[in-house]
Amino acid sequence: MSVVRCGRSVLALFLVSAALGAGCGDDSGQSGGADGSGGGGDCKDAGKALTDAAAAHVGDLKLASGGDEGDAERLTVDVCRTTDQDAKATVIVYGLRDDSIRDVRHQLRLIKTGGLWQVTDDLDTRRCQKGRGQQDFSGGICG
Repeated sequence: MSVVRCGRSVLALFLVSAALGAGCGDDSGQSGGADGSGGGGDCKDAGKALTDAAAAHVGDLKLASGGDEGDAERLTVDVCRTTDQDAKATVIVYGLRDDSIRDVRHQLRLIKTGGLWQVTDDLDTRRCQKGRGQQDFSGGICG
């Protein structure tokens, strides 16, 4: 399931990295997982609360639409709930309005505590603008 989040704040999430194992989804932009289909055969129904928690982790973004300027072009969220208390998600922010960084991918681990889903790990990688560094998602710095 794709989730698009709109808001007024500027995206500021590029410098924080934490260790994490594999996430669900890939860098193709294809969405899935919320219905149990996107992260492999072991995913259970994710539900709206889990998908919203993963999307909220990147903060509010003003997304470009209908010719209006924004912080980014689009946002995808792929969620894989592996147990009742544990999940993985991949959140990709595409088309950043930045001269160095083109896209950012967050591979998240979430756990359910007190009835709420919380992010415990975030491995963020970036893809650079053409001519500014790596064109695949990497932890490398864009120039």
